[in-house]
This record gives sequence, C-alpha cells and structure tokens, in this order.
Amino acid sequence: MKAVLTGEVDSVVGVNLRDNNGAEHILDVRKDDGSIPAHQQDGYPDKADERTSKGNEMVRQARDYAKWYVAQETEYDTVPWYLNTGRLKTVRDAVGKCSEEELDHHFGQFYRQLAGEYKSHVEQPLPNPVPEDEAIDRYREYKYDIYLTADESEIETTSGIHVMYYAGKGDPRIIDGHDPYSDRKPDGRLEHVAIDLERDQFATFLDYHLRCQIRDSYLSRGEEPPEEYRVLGPGTDHMMRRSMSRDYVPDYHDYNGDIDGYRAEDTFNAGIFAPVLDLIR
Repeated sequence: MKAVLTGEVDSVVGVNLRDNNGAEHILDVRKDDGSIPAHQQDGYPDKADERTSKGNEMVRQARDYAKWYVAQETEYDTVPWYLNTGRLKTVRDAVGKCSEEELDHHFGQFYRQLAGEYKSHVEQPLPNPVPEDEAIDRYREYKYDIYLTADESEIETTSGIHVMYYAGKGDPRIIDGHDPYSDRKPDGRLEHVAIDLERDQFATFLDYHLRCQIRDSYLSRGEEPPEEYRVLGPGTDHMMRRSMSRDYVPDYHDYNGDIDGYRAEDTFNAGIFAPVLDLIR
C-alpha cells in the first residue's frame, strides 16, 4: 500500500492510495469517527456482488488502510481499536504485566465464561443470555473490552461480557454487557468462542490471542506483519469473518492452517468456529 493525503474539506480528510494490486483508490475519511462517505476506485466493479473475492478484499484493505493512515498522519482519531496496531501492542504489554491477582480481578469472569461451557466446576457468568428461539445456531462469541490507564501503562478496568449470536444468516446480533464508559472507545477487545482451557493456561492464551489480533491489524490493511506476529489462531472478529467468507483470504484464524511463513506456536481448542461459515455470508 502507498498513500498520500490530498487535503481536508469540512469534516473529512482526503486520501489517495494504490492497493497491493496496483488499483488507485480515492477516499474521504470522516475526522470524527473514521467512517468513509466517499470511495472511488478504478480497479474493480462498483457493486460488491459483482466483484471477485480478491476484488472485495482489495476494497476492504483500502478502506482500512485509509482509516489507519489518516490517524497516523493527523491528529484525528479515525482508527477503530482492531486496526490500531500500536494500541494493541500496548494492551498486550499491559495484560502481560498483570499479576495473578490482577489477572483474576480484570479477566476472571471472561475466563469463566469461556471455560465454563466445558468444565462443570467453573460457573459461567452468563450461562444462557440469548432469548429462547432467537438464535438459529448454537454459535456464541464472547467479547470483552479493555480500558487502559491514562498513561497506558496498566489495565484500568474491563467491561461486562458482550455476547454475539446469529438471529439469521448474515444477521449477527450482540447482547451488550456492562459498559464502564459511555463516551470512550475501548483500547482493546478480546473476542473468542467458548474454549476448553485450564486456568494455568489462561495467561498464555490471552497473550497469544492478542498476538493474533496484532497480526490481524496488519493483514486488515493489506500489510504483512513482522515475523513475531506471523502466527495462526483466532484474532479479531473483523479479520476472521473476511478469512472465513472469502476464498482469496487465507485461514489465519485456523491453528491448522497451511499458510507459508505462518505457524501455530500454541494451540488451544478453538471451539465451534466451523459452523459460523454458513452464517456470515
């Protein structure tokens, strides 16, 4: 990817970039929330359903790169947490510094939610939060927001558990848990299905999951991650959906994926990712 800023007009910043396929993109990125009200490109059909899998991925990469690029080059906060590589690295460092007591305090309920589905002695905080007959499948993904202190050196607090399920094909719904801040974006978010995980594996699991998220922040905007992050396993839901729904995008989320230069350094029981494939399209 190569990009330049083309100027500012009212509420947007202009970006001109060339994607990894050589196509030119001209985008407007809103200063306040990073949304893209205008996007022109010369390499692919305008309608998503007329583009190839590769074409759709190139368009998504261009949009994600533009959001990230504006945040790097200006004072505007246009990048969502799952594209903010620097912040994700800071979150990983902060989680890694937690003592066992701090890990239990901030993340104990998330561990119980993931492991409790498999272990009878572990009680899930939300054993069955989805209304009866509302979901079409047993797939559940749990999300957990992380907020750092002002100096970004430690975990300040975490959210309640958010639950994602599918009410229909291509119709994901989220039941929101407690949000400690109504006017602040989280610095990071854990996203995972239930997993058969021992408590003494949890710190390793969190660190590995965050490495996979850092990997995805690069991949989402069309960049190859540094060697340290070329690992296989579930990262961000943002990138996992693209991997599972597009033939062009390799299965980075799969511990057993066969991707040149990538490896699974730790493997965990990743739960029921396979059933979601027919739900996200």
